[in-house]
Amino acid sequence: MEHSTGSQSSQVTAVNGNSITWHTTYTWQGGPFNVKSYANLDLRVGLGKSLSQISSIPASWSWTYTSASSDLVADVSYDMWLSNVASSSGASSTSTFEVMVWLSARGGAGPAGSQIGTASVNGVTWKLFKGTVSTWTVFSFVAPSEMTNFNQDLKPFFTFLTNSEGVPSSQFLVQAQAGTEPFVGSATLTTNSYSLSIN
Repeated sequence: MEHSTGSQSSQVTAVNGNSITWHTTYTWQGGPFNVKSYANLDLRVGLGKSLSQISSIPASWSWTYTSASSDLVADVSYDMWLSNVASSSGASSTSTFEVMVWLSARGGAGPAGSQIGTASVNGVTWKLFKGTVSTWTVFSFVAPSEMTNFNQDLKPFFTFLTNSEGVPSSQFLVQAQAGTEPFVGSATLTTNSYSLSIN
């Protein structure tokens, strides 16, 4: 692996009810094909339900790059984890599926695996990627263009995977995160408002 160097800091600046404002600033060099970090907000309530038990996952995220270098390679994404074990967490030995929703892919950033087609979800045609990381399958929905004001239900993404890609509705949603994965470059990503819940 090519040597990588850099630094990053993140801060929550306001909490208003269920809405959170935060930012992260980073500079990374080297290893342009390797994700350096995933500064994120990690939901702590409503998890451990099977997909069939979930009626909706309302998500709202308003964000912007307040600064970004010309060589920036990064994504802005939701990262959600499924398991056969309701009490487990993501990226573990019991993980079965990782489901990402990419709202931004700058500088040629791309998900794990390769594109297997497109998916029409919530009236948007997303590029659909499939790959394998460690012991689990990764599905990534990549937006056709940068979406800086996202206000959608995330449940239809799982419904699509159940109907079209064989993901069982008996799978448990055990972790739901949202943040940014930088590969290389410098940026400040500011979230003006963010909320996520599971019903």
